[in-house]
Amino acid sequence: MTTNSHSPLHRSTFGIVSVTAAAALALSACAPEDDSPATEDTAQVEDSPAPETEETTTETDETDSPEDTDDAAEETEDADAEDTGADAAGDHPVYQAIDAALAEYPDGVVTEFEDNTDEDGYVEVFIYDGSTEWELEVDSETFEIIDTEDDGIDADDEQEAQAVEIDIAEALRTAEEESGGSPKDGELDTESGAVVWEFEMDNDVEVYVDVATGEVVRVDN
Repeated sequence: MTTNSHSPLHRSTFGIVSVTAAAALALSACAPEDDSPATEDTAQVEDSPAPETEETTTETDETDSPEDTDDAAEETEDADAEDTGADAAGDHPVYQAIDAALAEYPDGVVTEFEDNTDEDGYVEVFIYDGSTEWELEVDSETFEIIDTEDDGIDADDEQEAQAVEIDIAEALRTAEEESGGSPKDGELDTESGAVVWEFEMDNDVEVYVDVATGEVVRVDN
């Protein structure tokens, strides 16, 4: 009995032929489809013109810079007279009469005053100038000194005058605030060992103001 044996080379060749034949059959069975290329309609885009923008012109109002104006120079009063603190024109005649008297005696101290405007048209002011006491009559309208007289001074009055440290105008304003009245007359006095301004107001209230501290010592209604 004869046995047919195949060599490895024969088996390999047969396998390759079989695979090739099967592949050929598969390719012939599948008919390729023709893909028709899709055509895209291209829309022509017209470039629209850029919108016109209106340029707004802002009108600016020109503002003239203010012109520098020179203030009128005020007349400088005597420095010592300003130190009295007396009020400006238009206030009670007593203040202005005191101003006028101190302008005449800048280093003086008012020791007494009396408002005689209603009766005689003047304010009487007494001033200690360091050596004597002067009696001045000051016109209530023009505030001119219409009469001056050396009244002399005693030791007690001189000591009181030398104790004054505050402006009489400051003491008068304190008395007005305390009493609600206006000054009628006033003089230096001593109360409980302290020198004070004793003011009588036009509403019959008396106010005592310390000449060193400016504090109200007593009020008599």
